Amino acid sequence: MKKILLCTLVCFLLFSDNLFAQQNENVDQTGELTEIPTYKNLKKWAITFSLNGSANNSKQKAGWSITPQAGYLIADRLAVGLQLSVANRFSKEERSWMSLKSGGIKEYAFTPELYARYYVLPFRITPFVQLSSGYNLGKFTARDDFFDKTISVSTNNYVMFGAVGLSLRVGKSVGLQAQYNLPIVVDPETNEMIRGNRFRLGFSLYFR
Repeated sequence: MKKILLCTLVCFLLFSDNLFAQQNENVDQTGELTEIPTYKNLKKWAITFSLNGSANNSKQKAGWSITPQAGYLIADRLAVGLQLSVANRFSKEERSWMSLKSGGIKEYAFTPELYARYYVLPFRITPFVQLSSGYNLGKFTARDDFFDKTISVSTNNYVMFGAVGLSLRVGKSVGLQAQYNLPIVVDPETNEMIRGNRFRLGFSLYFR
């Protein structure tokens, strides 16, 4: 009888030890999962890659813009780096945009910039602010079928933008973002296209 009770007690202790170990493991995993989707671990010396873009389409014209970014955190939640914006726009229908035929007007812009972005809060969802500055290399082309000639105008000049946005951390290394660009130094006559690509959606990757 004593042997049976002893075996029962040993089995119970082994089972209890295993149960507590599983519970502790689950608690640790839960803690990790709780911390993963926040910006607390976006620390100094981390590297970040982002991609955002916008698109527009109307009866008169269509266009798109895309901006990849590569940054380095010089402080917690503060990234600085380089971004390259590419934008394109063209007319769609005859007698629509400036009364030219489809494809009669084409615009292209390539803008390398330095940027700084700060994530305001360390939580899962946080606002951010951004400042970027660089040089726009653009070209405006209009086809005049009446006189059978093409007119091209370069739109190269210095630009500066501010931006406000909201970022959602969805994993240890991934965040989704929406931002609104605010032109600070942009020529309204030659850079109307890049002024118009204000609302943007994208994502970011973080590595440490």
